[in-house]
Amino acid sequence: MSSGDSHRRWRVFFIPSLVILVILSVLGIANYRKNTVVLELALYSGNSWGVPQNFAYAIYDRAVEMFEERFADKGYRVVLRTGTMYKDYSEWFAQLVLKGKEPDMFLLIEEDFTTYAAIGLLERLDRYLDKSDLSPDVFFSNALEAGQYQGSQYSLPIGIVPSFLIVNNDLLDSLELVIDRDNWTWEQFYRLCEQITGDLDGDGAPDRFGVEGYDWHHAFYTNDDTLFNQTSTSAGFNDKRMAEMLTFLKQMHGLNKGVLVKEGLFEKGKVGFKTFNLSEFRVYGSYPYRILRYDDFDWEPLPFPSGPQGTSTSKLFTVQIGMSSRSRYKDVAFEFLKFISSDEKFQHQIWEFSNMLPVNRNVFDSIYRSGVMQRDGMRPLDRQFIETVIANSYIDPDFKKYPVIDKYITQRIFTIIAQDDDLSHGVGDLRQLINELLADGYSLKTP
Repeated sequence: MSSGDSHRRWRVFFIPSLVILVILSVLGIANYRKNTVVLELALYSGNSWGVPQNFAYAIYDRAVEMFEERFADKGYRVVLRTGTMYKDYSEWFAQLVLKGKEPDMFLLIEEDFTTYAAIGLLERLDRYLDKSDLSPDVFFSNALEAGQYQGSQYSLPIGIVPSFLIVNNDLLDSLELVIDRDNWTWEQFYRLCEQITGDLDGDGAPDRFGVEGYDWHHAFYTNDDTLFNQTSTSAGFNDKRMAEMLTFLKQMHGLNKGVLVKEGLFEKGKVGFKTFNLSEFRVYGSYPYRILRYDDFDWEPLPFPSGPQGTSTSKLFTVQIGMSSRSRYKDVAFEFLKFISSDEKFQHQIWEFSNMLPVNRNVFDSIYRSGVMQRDGMRPLDRQFIETVIANSYIDPDFKKYPVIDKYITQRIFTIIAQDDDLSHGVGDLRQLINELLADGYSLKTP
C-alpha cells in the first residue's frame, strides 16, 4: 500500500471521529450548562468580635459540600470567593458592586447591612420565605431580627455570639468582695469597681482597675432601649435615663484618674471585670488555650449590671448572609441561604467548626442535652444563663446612617464624661447632635 493511500485511509477514519468527538463535547458542555447552576459566595476571614479562629473557611467548605450533596440531582454548585480579611472586606466588596460583579451570595459586615438594604443591592427575602416551609420559630428571634430592614427580611443568620462580663473571682475573694447576684445593679458594680481600683506601687496613679472594655453602649442599653425614635429621624432617648447614664459613666471614669485601662490587664490579674463574648469563652475557656491567658485565676461569666430604670442586656453579634438583587439564580441562592441557616445537620457543624452558637434552636437544645459543652475540658456555660443573655440582647439600629452617627455619639459622650461639663447641658447637647446628624441633607463624614 502506498504512503498516499495510507494517509487517505487515516483521514477517512480520523476526521469523522474528531468531528463526532467535538460534537459530543459541545453537546456535553451545553447539557452541563443547562443542568448545572453555579453560584458564587463571598466570604471574609475574621469577625466583628475580634477573636482569632483557625481554618476560617472550614465551616463554609462544609456547607458547600453538604449543600451540593443534598441537591446533586439538580446540579447546584457553589464556588467560594475567599482571601479577604474582615477589615478589608467592605472596600473589596464595594469595588465588586461598582463593577456589577458582586457574587450571588455574600456574608454581610454589620455596618454595611443597612446601606446595602437601603440601596436595593440586597434581595428582599419576604416572598421566598412566604413560599417556603421555613418557620421563624426555628431561629432565635433576635438573630432573625438582625437581618431585617424597615420590616422586611433581607438576610438570614448563620450563627450568633452573645456577649457578657467575666469576673476574676480570685481577685474579688482576695479583697473579701462578694457579688449580690439578686441585686446586680450599676450601684453595686460601681461600688465593687471602686474597692478593686488601687495604686499598688504608690506612684499616685491606679494600676489595678475595676473593669476592662466597658463603654457607653453597655451602660445605655441596660437603662434605656430607645436611642432614636421609631422612624430614626430624631433622638428618642429619655432625658432622665440619659442623665443617669452620663452620671454613672463619669463616676466610673473618675475611678481611674485618667489612666487608660489597656487591653490585656485582666489576664494579668489586674482587673476585676472584663467585657467578653461566647466566642472568647469557647476559645479561652477550654484546654489548652485556657492556659495561655486565663489559667492563673478562677473566672466565670456574669450578666451586665442593670441601670436604675432598666434591665440587664447586652449586644448580640450575628453572622448574616444575603443574596444580591442582581443574581441570575435567586431561587437557588435562597435554597442555599435556607440550608445554611436552618438545616439541623449543618447547624451542628456551626458548633464543630466555628466559635459561634447555632441559630437553629433545636440544634442549640441538642448541644446542651448531649453534654458537648464539657468536651475537651471546656468550662460548662450554664444554659439558663446563656438563654437569658440571648433573650435579653439587643441589635444595633438598622438605618443607613447609624454606623457613622454612632462614632459621633461615642466621641461626644467621651468628651462629656471626661470633662467637668454640666450633665443637663450634656444631655441637651447629645440630643441636638443626634437630631442634626439625622436631618435630611446633613453631610456625614467619618469623624
